[in-house]
Amino acid sequence: MNTEVKPNLRRQYRVQVTIAIYRDGNLSYKSEILSPAFYSKRAEARDHIRQEIRERLAHSRFFRSARLDYDLVRYTEEGTCNTYLRYSIQDTEI
Repeated sequence: MNTEVKPNLRRQYRVQVTIAIYRDGNLSYKSEILSPAFYSKRAEARDHIRQEIRERLAHSRFFRSARLDYDLVRYTEEGTCNTYLRYSIQDTEI
């Protein structure tokens, strides 16, 4: 990994959300979405993720995931088709 800082470039951070749907325990769909917002500090992106998780826990049917690779999960009534969310921070130089 090259960590060389190039002149005239600024490091910016974005939040990436991964959505995965498991049917009968098998991955059936996975998509990654980048937030359009840029943050100048990694801490700002982390704060955005914390706020997003708090809002989803308070106002939706998502729960904390027991799986280590995902942050949140929404279970179906049958328990055969579950939706998982993972938040991560991506950095870029602009």
